[in-house]
Amino acid sequence: MWIVYCGVARKSHAANRNGVIMKPKGDRVLTPGVRRRDFATTLSVIAIGCVVLGGCAKATVPTEPESFADVVAAAIQEAEAGGASDAQLAILRQAQSEGELSLEDARTAAHAVVDCINDAGSFAFYGEHTASSGLVTPEYSWSVDTSEQEAIGNACDQQEAFWVNMIYQAQPSSVELTEGYRAQQAPILRSCLERNGYTVDPDASTNDLIAQALLVDSETSSAVDCITEAGIE
Repeated sequence: MWIVYCGVARKSHAANRNGVIMKPKGDRVLTPGVRRRDFATTLSVIAIGCVVLGGCAKATVPTEPESFADVVAAAIQEAEAGGASDAQLAILRQAQSEGELSLEDARTAAHAVVDCINDAGSFAFYGEHTASSGLVTPEYSWSVDTSEQEAIGNACDQQEAFWVNMIYQAQPSSVELTEGYRAQQAPILRSCLERNGYTVDPDASTNDLIAQALLVDSETSSAVDCITEAGIE
């Protein structure tokens, strides 16, 4: 059985926690019998955007800083045009009104995807991921043994939760938790890079260090994996 996972984007390694070998292929990560599709919003100090992997619905990626209210308003507009359900739109509008999207609402949207897929005759299940930063992210998974199952999953994802997930991970509270943890781990990144013979700009920001560490990881085929050493996802 092939399974698609949607939730928070995480770095792929030679083996997952269960010891299953994982091999990158294009924008997907494959395991024997499993196809993983992760997505998450990533925010820096200068931009807000949505990283979408493996065929998830596409969201507009702002190139300049925007307020959270602007991001939610744009998401609502896209969701309306993209066929989002009334339930997903209601969650987005509540987030717009309250200035935050709750974990419970994100869970509700994720469970709605699972119900949508199962009601359509396919198979899906719910899970959660707690990042090293403490951020809890709802995840859902579905079978793609056939093109019909894949289409069902993609449609339910977009209908019930895609924009909710984007906003949940893009909101200030989520970003502050993630960025605060990364800043705390930045000295470990710097030490790892320097210990392995790489020159690091003394004025490098946390995001600069992460970018350099990711580049080194790629260039060394994960032989020098400072991201993992620092516990950053």
